[in-house]
Amino acid sequence: MRALLFLLFSALAAPAQTLPVIAPAGPPLEAVTGVGTDRQWQAVGRIDTGPGFCTGTLIAADLVLTAAHCLFHPQTGERLPESGFSFNAGLRNGRPVAFRTVRRSVIHPGYATDLADQLDQVRTDIAILELDRAIPAEMVQPIPARGQAAVGDLVQIVSYGRDRADYASLEDGCDVRAGEGGLQVLSCHIDPGSSGAPVFLRQNGRLGIVSVISAQAEWYDDPVSLAADLGGGLAPILDLLDRTDDVFSREASRIRTLSAGNDGTEDIGARFIRVTP
Repeated sequence: MRALLFLLFSALAAPAQTLPVIAPAGPPLEAVTGVGTDRQWQAVGRIDTGPGFCTGTLIAADLVLTAAHCLFHPQTGERLPESGFSFNAGLRNGRPVAFRTVRRSVIHPGYATDLADQLDQVRTDIAILELDRAIPAEMVQPIPARGQAAVGDLVQIVSYGRDRADYASLEDGCDVRAGEGGLQVLSCHIDPGSSGAPVFLRQNGRLGIVSVISAQAEWYDDPVSLAADLGGGLAPILDLLDRTDDVFSREASRIRTLSAGNDGTEDIGARFIRVTP
């Protein structure tokens, strides 16, 4: 993991048209149908931000988990207004199972776009969006953040991306190559638009989100994906939500129970970081 400390090139939110798209060797992507066993993935949706889009996951009836860098304008670094955000749960063929706008957003308190160490940006690249209205469980069943992946574990990713902006794709069976200090290195495929995508692990028959996709990278000359490990990462964000909204605080207990444990049309997307031994 010390190899990850040597950065040769990085772009926090590289323009989609110049972003190096690298595809880690692994299982092919499969389009999610939204029916049968695929119904469980309807909690994953596309977050439209104005400049572009990212991927997010419903973790409670009114909360969506995504990457913090999706909330910032890629050129100016300014925080994007929530009034321009929307969440399209289970979007397929341009039609969502549920559509909601965003009331407000909170990012990990340790995240900043100007951190000297961009790997620290990956470690804290976590945000929660509060929706304007809850999505009933009979429409979409939330998927909680729980569990923790270890090196060698097989994980699943459901995401949107360039050339597949209108439907989600599943990669089933990529693996965790390394993990340390809130950072996971995965063999999984990502594209611009995959930022914020959930990394799923099934333990003891229960599905949970263990990390959030943040960036593309090269490590030991191999293409990899970098994800923010959620181990302890949601607690400070949920606390911010609790402390900054008296109305929201009445729901905090329920949410904590559930959560504990681009082709962007312009520039927002999965970041690219080149790292070497």
